Amino acid sequence: MLFNGFLFLYFFAAVFVLRWTLPRKHTAKLLLVASYAFYLSWGLKYGALIAGMTLFTYFAAGKIRSAPDAQKKKRALAITVVLLLVPLVFFKYTNFVLATAGSKTKLELALPLGISFFTFEMLSYVIDLYRGGPEAKSLPEFFLYIAYFPHLVAGPIVRADELLPELAKEQTFDSEKASNGMFVALFGLMKKIVIADNLGTFANVVFKEPEKQTGTFLWLGVLAYTGQIFCDFSGYTDIARGCSSMLGYDLPENFDYPYASGSIAEFWRRWHMTLSRWLRDYLYISLGGNRHGKWATYRNLFLTMLIGGLWHGARWTFVAWGAYHGALLAIHKLYDDAAKKKPAMVALRKSIPYRVVATAVTLLQVMVGWVFFRAETFEKARVVLEAMVKAKGPIPKFQTLPDDVKTVVVLLGVLVVMHIFGVPKLGLKLHEKLPAPARGLVWAAIAYVCFFFATSSPLFIYFNF
Repeated sequence: MLFNGFLFLYFFAAVFVLRWTLPRKHTAKLLLVASYAFYLSWGLKYGALIAGMTLFTYFAAGKIRSAPDAQKKKRALAITVVLLLVPLVFFKYTNFVLATAGSKTKLELALPLGISFFTFEMLSYVIDLYRGGPEAKSLPEFFLYIAYFPHLVAGPIVRADELLPELAKEQTFDSEKASNGMFVALFGLMKKIVIADNLGTFANVVFKEPEKQTGTFLWLGVLAYTGQIFCDFSGYTDIARGCSSMLGYDLPENFDYPYASGSIAEFWRRWHMTLSRWLRDYLYISLGGNRHGKWATYRNLFLTMLIGGLWHGARWTFVAWGAYHGALLAIHKLYDDAAKKKPAMVALRKSIPYRVVATAVTLLQVMVGWVFFRAETFEKARVVLEAMVKAKGPIPKFQTLPDDVKTVVVLLGVLVVMHIFGVPKLGLKLHEKLPAPARGLVWAAIAYVCFFFATSSPLFIYFNF
């Protein structure tokens, strides 16, 4: 059941109608049944896994809460964290470890859908509870918190203090909230179907056999993937947040037009924001954060992103991507600390020319990282980066390009415009000012564009993680 498929449209329409017509006492039951129906539509095989992990987490959290002293609480937490990581490590990294060790054995393991995301939510729940955070009032409420279908498969990664209060609210139907949710969901669908999927078609060709491409086309392929992964993942998040808003519940924002960032640190404050905060609060701080001097801070930044890269997938190129971003963050921290001590640099960094150059440099840094993220091997990443560096000669004129390449250029231009006008979230602000009939026309126009430009309906990229 894909967000960009008709089956989900029928499913969500039924849930939406039942949500606002049934008595409120049945809402939690409806959403829990709907959430498991959504997850099990992918296959019954791993339904027991998420249910079993949810049960374990709930009762393990109770053991942590009721432990008689601090030492036993800490021990209970440590055991819980390790046991929660076992399924994730087994399914995601067993073959990676075997291959790294030189073994020719390969197990037939299908990665359970969304396991990285719901494992992180379970971990955040028990860690927050250990730190004095909120606790679910009942087992059904906790089941719904973990399995709530809009965010289940690919985020945003929602913490208990964000979603549990939402689920507990006494709510009546809010037409304005539902209307805005519809716009956000449709806009996310357009990002996925119109921009991400069409850019992805070109990027796939370029990265499949990079040695056969010219330097110019490799640059365009990397730009295409840069746009694809943003629109694919932020599109999923928009659909999730929009659908949840229509059901009456707010999910945290996950993207804030990150390619307009003026530094790599700002990029990570605006890209996959819920994961960035998770890594900061549960990994970086646990490693010591910035509490033990500047060199320990740089080390902790590097290690946090290295592990974050490995979280994305069992492949050495993901590890390299994480290490690369960790090094960039450490270098930026070093530069930032030094620049703050010089009044001239403080003034320069506030100027528009500096911001423009800093944004371009940051985007280039991110694009280089995406090469490692997208390339299946280091050799392919090397070919792409080498060709990008050596690329020379005149840039082809737009009118001489093949039609599919023209489409890529146009869509990249749309992405630039989105970042220019999307930073203040202009689209939603304009939508809120429109009367109901005009909003309906906007929705119909977006739906038509999605239908007209639709290619196939591939999985969202982050379903693989």
